[in-house]
Amino acid sequence: MDELPKNNGLDLVGIGKVAEAIPKAVFERSAETLLTTFEKLTAPITESTSGFGRYLRQKFNNMVEVEKALATYALEEAIARANRRCEKAKIGLKSPAHPKTFVRTIEEASRETNPILHEMWTNLLSSQLSSEASHPHFVEVLSHFSPADAKLLVSLYPESEIGKHNTYIAINPGFGVAWVRRNSDAEIHPWTTSCDMLYEFRFIHVAAEPPVNRNVAILYRTHLGSEFLATVRDPS
Repeated sequence: MDELPKNNGLDLVGIGKVAEAIPKAVFERSAETLLTTFEKLTAPITESTSGFGRYLRQKFNNMVEVEKALATYALEEAIARANRRCEKAKIGLKSPAHPKTFVRTIEEASRETNPILHEMWTNLLSSQLSSEASHPHFVEVLSHFSPADAKLLVSLYPESEIGKHNTYIAINPGFGVAWVRRNSDAEIHPWTTSCDMLYEFRFIHVAAEPPVNRNVAILYRTHLGSEFLATVRDPS
């Protein structure tokens, strides 16, 4: 198996650390090496369900070479991270609870060259092998994500950390509302398409400082948004 440079990954807990570019060596492995590596990686995952194993290999065989390279790289990283999480929790690696979703995640990772989003797909794969919290719908949601959406979500605080506020205010987020991260923040941000997207997914919500300010909202991450974030970041 060809050795690849280690990717330190995207710090999805903090803000500002940029994901490293996908190593050039990922795209230089031979077709034979990719197939051998992919089969070795998937064998323990599919050993109890032979039909799933055949289906997964067929999906891999139907990919073009660059997609195979990205899929194999994502799976290598995902399994390594899942193993670290399982060792810490003293449990074994899980077979995917939702095989169809797992295959979809591999396919999405194989088509993603943006390092931030590829990192998120890799971590979602890892979560599917090591955590019960990985809901199948998260695959559909992540397929609509942009790097800007990801950066906004990780920059926000949960409701418990935004300070004194009124929640569920009568406000229409789509009409030019400005927002802050906490009720004590002086920096005001404009409402963007990323805000609309995350609001639609119910990953964020709006609150207001008392008395209610209808021009500036406090934007915070919901419990669902935090659950999603937990599945698309490297827990190690």
